[in-house]
Amino acid sequence: MKIVKALKMRIYPSKEQALKIDKTIGSCRFIYNHMLARNKKIYARRNEHLSYYDMQNLLPHMKEYLPWLKESDSQALKYACRQVNKAFDGFFKKRTSFPKFHSKRTARQSYTTTNKATIDYSHDERKVRLPFLGWMCCSDNRILKGCTFKQATVSKKNGRYYVSITYSIEKDIASVPVSENQALGLDYKSDGLYVDSEGNAPDMLHWFRLAQSRLKKEQRKLRNKAGAKKGETKSHGYLKQLQKVRNLHEHIANQRLDYLHKESTRLADQYDAILIEDLDMKAIANKSFGNGKATLDNGWGMFVTMLDYKLKERGKCLQKVDKWYPSSQTCSVCGCVNEDLKNLSIRKWTCPHCGAEHDRDINAAINIKQEGLRLLNEAG
Repeated sequence: MKIVKALKMRIYPSKEQALKIDKTIGSCRFIYNHMLARNKKIYARRNEHLSYYDMQNLLPHMKEYLPWLKESDSQALKYACRQVNKAFDGFFKKRTSFPKFHSKRTARQSYTTTNKATIDYSHDERKVRLPFLGWMCCSDNRILKGCTFKQATVSKKNGRYYVSITYSIEKDIASVPVSENQALGLDYKSDGLYVDSEGNAPDMLHWFRLAQSRLKKEQRKLRNKAGAKKGETKSHGYLKQLQKVRNLHEHIANQRLDYLHKESTRLADQYDAILIEDLDMKAIANKSFGNGKATLDNGWGMFVTMLDYKLKERGKCLQKVDKWYPSSQTCSVCGCVNEDLKNLSIRKWTCPHCGAEHDRDINAAINIKQEGLRLLNEAG
């Protein structure tokens, strides 16, 4: 079985290589915005858009009257055209909204190259070779030997450079039979991460809330610097303080990511099947629920994505239960549905039919496990 994986690691380019990366990022953003502007005009007149090949064929002509485009990776420029085509395809199929221009200030600073022949990795020297850039030192050596490289995405964040390499590898994966003892139901919990069907809850910290007072202090300093107001020239002190705020946000995100990776790996190693609800996290994070900040700080969607691919790599499965399934209102002992439990403030209740006492979250996790196993058995 062929497995496609991606590994992100920090790279340490020389000054010349860093300059090439910055130029390519800017050129890709220019090509994306230029092709988007062309397609917007065509869409306004004929309600259609240029194909990827039409946009790709325009690049040689553009390089003639814009010679600085020749200083960038040609494969990266073609991929920018592919991104425009993908954005319009998603819009016409009503999956996404109308494509937007990429801002120099707020858009993600990255580009993707698909030149597979020149992507290479040296385990002994811990170096990576990238198209148009050559060899450079990197921070990781987890790429498996014998894999096939597919593409590389080079990005810049807070003055540091990273590369995410996508590669495929052949691996024999035996499907693991699911037993009730080796299955675990998870019920989402906004003030933690989840409660499982065995009554356990992870000791997850809310890193954003812990750093909130420090973040407010740094942001207050930023507002008082010269250049904070719109139209003002950004002073050296403003840019230095802005970097501090960005570093703090990145530190919080890295803490959350590290914890989610470790927790998802532990569950994937320990259990053969994980059963969860198919939740709409955007709706849960809505301000009307009063817990949007806690929901976004949890990173539940990222956690589910990690569980999914880590279980698949081990021949195990992640089963989702319909979000409208009344897991919190159903007694896990007798199956009686208690309609009075729509009030979320009720955390403990007694079944009116069999008299069993329940904790709302643990009972929901047990029901999710039972329903998920039923769906797995039906699917065969």
